[in-house]
Amino acid sequence: MPRAKITAVGCYTPPRLLTNDDLSKMVETNDEWIRERTGIRQRHIAPPEMATSDMAIEASRIALAQRDIDAGELDAILVCTVTPDHMFPATACLVQLALWASRAWGFV
Repeated sequence: MPRAKITAVGCYTPPRLLTNDDLSKMVETNDEWIRERTGIRQRHIAPPEMATSDMAIEASRIALAQRDIDAGELDAILVCTVTPDHMFPATACLVQLALWASRAWGFV
């Protein structure tokens, strides 16, 4: 019986950046005020047409490339998010389909 384990981690962030200085042009704030309270200097902003699954798919492809393995070798796909694409099916199932990870369980 195969045993699932994490052997690589992929990360994807959308390319558009929103800095604290950008925010100060929208609301009454400044970089120093935000940094002192949150430690945040900038944030990556996904375009409206980009879903959580799109970012998870990109991160998955990076992880697969790190290990030089095919998605068909995966046993499980877990996507932990508070911003799913839909309530059903699980975002992990959308990632599974996009990667053609036919033997993997997709859940969460």
